[in-house]
Amino acid sequence: MKRLAKIGLISLGCALIFSAGAYAATAMTTPKIFVNNNQVKTSTQPKIIDGNVYVPIRAISDGFGTPISWDNKTKTVYVNSDPNFKQERGWVSYVSSRNPIYRFIMAYDERDYDAIKNLVSDNFTTDIYSEFPVGTLDMASIVDFRAVESTDDKFTVQIVQRVTAEDDYKIKVEKWGFTYSPDGKIGSVKVVPNSTQYLDRYTVFPGASFGE
Repeated sequence: MKRLAKIGLISLGCALIFSAGAYAATAMTTPKIFVNNNQVKTSTQPKIIDGNVYVPIRAISDGFGTPISWDNKTKTVYVNSDPNFKQERGWVSYVSSRNPIYRFIMAYDERDYDAIKNLVSDNFTTDIYSEFPVGTLDMASIVDFRAVESTDDKFTVQIVQRVTAEDDYKIKVEKWGFTYSPDGKIGSVKVVPNSTQYLDRYTVFPGASFGE
């Protein structure tokens, strides 16, 4: 397993380069980085060099919640990639694991308790809700989600929620860990410890932004 390393400004072909445009006339201005409409703070500041803005690639990766690793031997940066990739994992097993979990997430978001009952085992356990299915108010609405990890018996999904019941934040991002029971149904879904983040806003794509 390649160790993670702090990555500074990348000036090679893999660097993220943006047109400096308006910054060219004000070289003393430090560019700002926004990911999903949230400003990203970084100890290594972006720089303007020859009319281009160079930003630390780790800041972009962390802003998107994607893993990044550095192979010092080959001098290679891996962003949301598998440095040890050798062969494709069986796509049939991946899809068969993913689909019921995605259906669960959509049923949860739509308050469809009957659909959830058909997807979970008799001994199903969770800590993602306390009021569901009785309560329908003051619950978060899911605005985005994506798979971030899977094994034969576990599946992890990053969930982005628009929170309506809290006054101190508007967007909550966290990971939900799913497990399967012996009968092939969902055995549990729980929040991955230390995975919760609170944001002011979140942009799914331009024109679909949520938060303050």
